[in-house]
Amino acid sequence: MIKKFSVQGMSCSACSAGIERNLLKETGINSVSVSLIEKSMTVDFDEQKTSVEKIIAIVEKLGYSASLYGAKKLDKYKDANAMKKRFLFSLCLLLPLMYLCMGHFINLPLPKKALSFTFQWLLATLILILNRKFFINGTKALSSRAPNMDTLVSLGSLSAYVYSVTVTVLLYLKIIDPAHTFFEGSAMVVTLVTLGKWLEELSKIKTGDAIDSLSNLLPKTATIMKNGKQVTVLTTELKVGDVVVLKAGDYVSVDGVVIEGQASVDKSAITGESMPEEVSVGMSVSSGSILKEGYLYLKAECVGESTLFSKIIEIVRTAGASKAPVQRFADKVAGVFVPIVTAISLITFVVWLITTREIFTAFNYGISVLVISCPCALGLATPVAIMAGTGNGASQGILFKNAETLQIARKIDRVLLDKTATITQGKVSVTDYENFTGESTQTLFPLVSALESKSNHPLAKSVINYCGDTDKKVECYEYVSGKGVTGEIDGAKYFLGNKDLLPDNLRKDDNEYLQKYFGKTLLFFADEYQIISLFALADLIKDDSASAVESLKSHGIKVVMLTGDNQSTAQSIAKQVGIDEFVAEILPQDKYSIVEKYKEKGYFTAMVGDGINDSPALKSADIGIAMGTGTDIAMDSSDVVIANGSLTAIKKTIDLSAKTYKIIKQNLFWAFFYNIIGIPVAGGALAFLGISLTPAIASIMMSISSLFVVTNALRISKKREKKCAVKKIKTTLEIFIDGMHCNNCVNKVEKAFLNLSQTVSVSVSLSQKKATLSLCDKVALDKIQKLISDLGFKVISVLEHDDNSH
Repeated sequence: MIKKFSVQGMSCSACSAGIERNLLKETGINSVSVSLIEKSMTVDFDEQKTSVEKIIAIVEKLGYSASLYGAKKLDKYKDANAMKKRFLFSLCLLLPLMYLCMGHFINLPLPKKALSFTFQWLLATLILILNRKFFINGTKALSSRAPNMDTLVSLGSLSAYVYSVTVTVLLYLKIIDPAHTFFEGSAMVVTLVTLGKWLEELSKIKTGDAIDSLSNLLPKTATIMKNGKQVTVLTTELKVGDVVVLKAGDYVSVDGVVIEGQASVDKSAITGESMPEEVSVGMSVSSGSILKEGYLYLKAECVGESTLFSKIIEIVRTAGASKAPVQRFADKVAGVFVPIVTAISLITFVVWLITTREIFTAFNYGISVLVISCPCALGLATPVAIMAGTGNGASQGILFKNAETLQIARKIDRVLLDKTATITQGKVSVTDYENFTGESTQTLFPLVSALESKSNHPLAKSVINYCGDTDKKVECYEYVSGKGVTGEIDGAKYFLGNKDLLPDNLRKDDNEYLQKYFGKTLLFFADEYQIISLFALADLIKDDSASAVESLKSHGIKVVMLTGDNQSTAQSIAKQVGIDEFVAEILPQDKYSIVEKYKEKGYFTAMVGDGINDSPALKSADIGIAMGTGTDIAMDSSDVVIANGSLTAIKKTIDLSAKTYKIIKQNLFWAFFYNIIGIPVAGGALAFLGISLTPAIASIMMSISSLFVVTNALRISKKREKKCAVKKIKTTLEIFIDGMHCNNCVNKVEKAFLNLSQTVSVSVSLSQKKATLSLCDKVALDKIQKLISDLGFKVISVLEHDDNSH
C-alpha cells in the first residue's frame, strides 16, 4: 500500500534524511520518499505488518507532526507567520541586549558589569525561550540518532549560553573577572537563524506558487440544473451526469460535453495557449478552463479527482515531490553532515584551547563552526529547483511525471515522431475539390452527402462536413470494401470512391491526379457515363509542426518520422515539415524496435506519440513524450505529457530541463563550496591574517547560504521577455492575411512580428491564413499593415481582444 502524508516541522535535509532512515527500520516499510519543499512524504508499506498510525507515531517521536495528506487543511503560511512573530519578538529583546554587550565600543553609558551581565542573562534567556523549538526539535532528533540543523543551532547557542551563565556566576562569586560573555552570540544565533528560516520559508512557498495557482483555479461551488431549476452546490458534490450551467467568467469544474449553448473558452491553464477557443454543442470542455463569452450547459463526464485538471495537478505535485538522481548523493552527504560538523567543532575547540589557553577564544571558534555549517543549502539545492522547474513546465502545458525526467531530458539528441495526431492534426479533411461538369455544387454536394450518410468510414464524415447535410434518400446502397460506395438517387446510379470502384468505361490512369495531389487520398464522384468531380483528402499538418522541427534541427537534434502510411504519403508529409529521415509502412511493434535500435547506437532517444499503439515505444524510449490530446494509455506510458499537443513544446521541454539542471549544479556547487570554505574560516584557519568570525556573523552567513539556493531556483520561473519590459499581455490581435502559401511564408511573418518591441508571443496559422499576436502595448494598425505589405502579403482584417486575464 502506498500512502502520502503531510509532515510539519522539518527545517533541513538532515530532517528528511532522518525521517527516511528511521522509517526504513520499521518492519513492513518498503520505501520512503520525503519532500522537504512540499512538506510531505510518500510511504510504500505492507499494511499486514505496520499501519498508518505506527508510521505517524515514528515521525512524531522524531519531533515532527504528521497526518494523512489532505486529512487536515493546512495553511501554507502557518510556519512562515509563526517564524515572523518569533523573529520580531526576539529582535525587540535582542536590541537592548546588543546595547549592553556592544555599547562600550562606542562609549555608551552602561551599568556596572555584574548588573549588565544580569540583564544580558535575562534577555538572552527570554530569547532562547521564544526560540525553544530549536532546542526541542534538535534534542528529539539527536536522541533518535537523526541529528539535523536544529541540533547544530541548539548546540551552538546552548554552548554559548552555558558558558556565559557559568562566567556570570563565577563573577558573582568573585572567583574570576571575565571581560566578555557570549549572551549576545547565543541570542543572535537563534534570532538570525529564525530570520533566515522565515525568508527561506517564504521563498519555498513561492517555488510552489505555480502549482498552487493551478489548484486555486477550480471553483468551490458550481451551478447545476436540478428539476428544471438552477441550483448551487459544492463541487465536491458533483456527480457524473450532472448538467453544469456556465456563464461568462465561470471556471469549469468538470470534464464534460456541451449539450446546449456556445461560448469562447480560455484553456490556457491546461494548454498554455492564451487564445480562447470557440466551443458549441457536441464539443468537449475540460476542467480548469474559463468562459470568456457566451454560456454553456455541460453534461459532466468526469468529476473530482478523475478530471483532466485534477490529474494534471497531481502529476505536477508528484513530480515536484520526487527526487532527481543528482539529489541522492546530496542526501547521503546530508545524512552524515551533522555528526561530522559536531566532531570538527569539538576538535576546533580543543586545538584552540591547547594552543592559546584562552577558553573564550576556543569557545568563539568552536561555536562558529557549529553555527556556520549549513545542511539546509545542501538539502535544498536540488528539490527547490525541481519544484520550480515542474511548476514552470506546468504553466507552459508541459507536465513532467517525475524529477528524473526533468533532469535528463536535456540529453535528448534523437526525436522520433509518430505522424498521425502528432505531426498532423489526426483528422482527415477535404483539401481540394475539382468539378469536371457544369453542374453547381448546390446540385452535386447533396448527392455526395447522401451517398456518404450511410457509411461509417472515417473519410465519410470529412466529406459530409465539406459538402453539408442533405435530406436526399439513397436506394440500392452498397459498400464495396477497399473501394467506396454506390447507390441510386432519384433513379440515377452514382459511384463515390477510388478509381477501382468506377465502371470499366470510366476507369482510366489516374497518375495525373496522383501527381497533382501527391500524398493525398483521392475520391472520384461519378455516374454511369462520366466522372463528375474529384475530392482530395489529407490529414492536415499542424500549423507549428514545421517550425518545431526546424527548431530541433537547428540545435543539432535529429528528427525521424515514424508512420504506418504508404511511402508517398510519408514522403510528402516529411518534405512539408522539413524531416530528412522517415520510416513508412511500419506496424505498431516496429516502432518499439526502431526505438531500441537508436538506443543501441548510443543515442539518447525521445519518442513522441499519442495513441495506444505508441505506448510500447513510449515506455521503451529514454524519454517518452505523449500528446495530451491522445489516449490515456499513451499518457500513462509516457514520462512527459504535452497538454496542448504542440510539437514546439518538445524544444521547450529540453530547454527547461537544461535550465533546471544548470540551476541544480549552481546550487550544489554553492552548497559544497560554502561549507568547504566557511567551516575552516569559522574554525580560525585565517586567524593569522586577522580574519575571524563571531557566532553572530556565522549565523548570518548560514542564513544567506540557504536563501541563495532558494532564490537562485526561482530564476527558473522567470520568463525572459526579449523586447517587452512590461510582462503582462494587454491586447491580442487576430490578423487575417492573404498571400501565405507555404511554411516559409509563415516563418517570414513570425519573424517580422517578433521584431516588434511590443510582441510577447506570436502564432501563425497557414491553414486559417491568420496570425495571432499577443502584445504588451498597443501597436498602430497601419504599422502592422505596412509590415505585412513589405513582406508581399495583404492584411484582410484585424480583430482586437483586450486581455484582462493576464
